Amino acid sequence: MQQYTNSTPDIHDLAQIVNNGGIVAYPTDTVYGLGCNPYMSNSVEKIFKLKIRENKPLPLLCDSLESALKIASFDKISLKLAEKFWPGPLTILAPLKDYSLKSLTRGSEFIGLRVPNNNDSLLLISECGGYLVGTSANLSGYNSNHFASSVISQLPDIDAILINDIKDHSKESTIVKVENDEIIILRLGSIDSQLLQSIL
Repeated sequence: MQQYTNSTPDIHDLAQIVNNGGIVAYPTDTVYGLGCNPYMSNSVEKIFKLKIRENKPLPLLCDSLESALKIASFDKISLKLAEKFWPGPLTILAPLKDYSLKSLTRGSEFIGLRVPNNNDSLLLISECGGYLVGTSANLSGYNSNHFASSVISQLPDIDAILINDIKDHSKESTIVKVENDEIIILRLGSIDSQLLQSIL
């Protein structure tokens, strides 16, 4: 496993690994993420194997709302949520438009999208073409990791890691889906229900 710092040249090299089909771990504004090029189905399948993950969809991190709008459809409420809470710890399930990403959704018509509030991960995502798989960097069933050493211990077979421990020990992102003009919380995380409802 290659180890990189959060210098711009290192992040560029890390992006090259992703663009060549590799699997990398990187810090976000919540927990350490595990990523690959979402358009390379072989790399996506490798993430499932490395995490020993059930056949559950993988979330996708974007470098901007504009990038997210290219691959998924947002209704008015979802758009309001994104405009208020992105970049930040909110994952929004939205109908998929780009069907070349179906390997991520495991048959679902929806994809979980987020723009993280972390300069290192945003630069990395941008260098990767605007999109990077963003599942948590841990074995399935284990707690999410905030420290690079924990990721290295659990996932020694990944290709590379960006070393920059997450010091505030944030919760994972809140996951929401909008149905019939209502915000449905699928996982409560860093953003609470009252704050979400304030946009309505």
